Amino acid sequence: ESEPHVLLRKREWTIGRRRGCDLSFPSNKLVSGDHCRIVVDEKSGQVTLEDTSTSGTVINKLKVVKKQTCPLQTGDVIYLVYRKNEPEHRSGGGGISPKGSGPSVASDEVSSFASALPDRKTASFLSLEPQDQEDLEPVKKKMRGDGDLDLNGQLLVAQPCRNAQTVHEDVRAAAGKPDKMEETLTCIICQDLLHDCVKSRSEEDVQSMDARNKITQDMLQPKVRRSFSDEEGSSEDLLELSDVDSESSDISQPYVVCRQCPEYRRQAAQPPHCPAPEGEPGAPQALGDAPSTSVSLTTAVQDYVCPLQGSHALCTCCFQPMPDRRAEREQDPRVAPQQCAVCLQPFCHLYWGCTRTGCYGCLAPFCELNLGDKCLDGVLNNNSYESDILKNYLATRGLTWKNMLTESLVALQRGVFLLSDYRVTGDTVLCYCCGLRSFRELTYQYRQNIPASELPVAVTSRPDCYWGRNCRTQVKAHHAMKFNHICEQTRFKS
Repeated sequence: ESEPHVLLRKREWTIGRRRGCDLSFPSNKLVSGDHCRIVVDEKSGQVTLEDTSTSGTVINKLKVVKKQTCPLQTGDVIYLVYRKNEPEHRSGGGGISPKGSGPSVASDEVSSFASALPDRKTASFLSLEPQDQEDLEPVKKKMRGDGDLDLNGQLLVAQPCRNAQTVHEDVRAAAGKPDKMEETLTCIICQDLLHDCVKSRSEEDVQSMDARNKITQDMLQPKVRRSFSDEEGSSEDLLELSDVDSESSDISQPYVVCRQCPEYRRQAAQPPHCPAPEGEPGAPQALGDAPSTSVSLTTAVQDYVCPLQGSHALCTCCFQPMPDRRAEREQDPRVAPQQCAVCLQPFCHLYWGCTRTGCYGCLAPFCELNLGDKCLDGVLNNNSYESDILKNYLATRGLTWKNMLTESLVALQRGVFLLSDYRVTGDTVLCYCCGLRSFRELTYQYRQNIPASELPVAVTSRPDCYWGRNCRTQVKAHHAMKFNHICEQTRFKS
């Protein structure tokens, strides 16, 4: 009768951090506002605990989560909160047993409490059972190999003739040095140790994951896949590749196999339906080997065989490997050019013909470069109105963009027209992107030199824009129709 206990004199008893609870732990933030409640059935006398918290309540090593109920019996042990190595944050219950009526002891954030079972005839209550000294060891929660919760040690309970402060000091001393690793791997919600998710996988899954966790040759030599349709696939698509670093395409890969490698030729010389002798010159080509553009292959290209583990370069247009013979071309001019003279990116069109569908010729001398029929769309600073004026001018005189390019290259050779890159001439080998960029510079100068008498009055009567060719609003149709932009900037110069 002298042991500390708490009387439950109501049918429903609430426990939590909220000050309005029957048993309140206002300073313990690990306890929910309304953590749980103990309800007594007046008819049957059965006592049940209903959890209303976010972290749950542990009853006899079993966790009760929110909105779940658990019947209480004599000797049941309850934990509201358990924090390893932090005994001051623990809130729990001791053994429950019916006792006779006696004096009650107030509990202010004590880590143990008791519940009372009212009876029809006599009022009885639940109190804490005395525990031995060795029962003060803190609870150690671990995940066993089979996933069951392992609670080692006993719950923190109050002893007769000992106050709560003494109990806390004993537990704090028994806790020892905190395990930082275990604290890191402890779930902040359920307080269970986190375990490796791989352990929960089957042996076959683990073996499959280990098999994929290896660096293979395919990873060292990624294959860039890109599909082009007949409608969308054209040389204009290469404009999107102009910002690609040349180092990403010009990569020496010793194990890449191209059409001129001995390994490739052995495979092509032995097709499944029509076997041919190994090394026969007339062996049929595999699908996709035939170039989509007409290119006359020189003897230096046809008879070349890649050395063992020779250097290769990836074509920026079709992303197919070819022998890297750029250094050899410096000594032997018969070797076809393989890179643009401006951006230095590799292209295979002049070497053996690009195989990408819709390629008009991704690499060629500037005077022979095929820019396509849409090269005049927005050719003048992306100004559609000015570009249409130029296209109408050429159409009325029966000229095409090729005629304009030829006249512009003649003017460039004479020094009448100038390019930002002084190295570019009519014979300079350029890719489509660099060629189109130089073509636009020449087109602007060609349009600038058209006499006003040969243009419609509606075109020549427009005032010049203050910003001239640098105007950023000229892409809008209304502004382009209202002002002339084939002129230099006259105001707001820095």
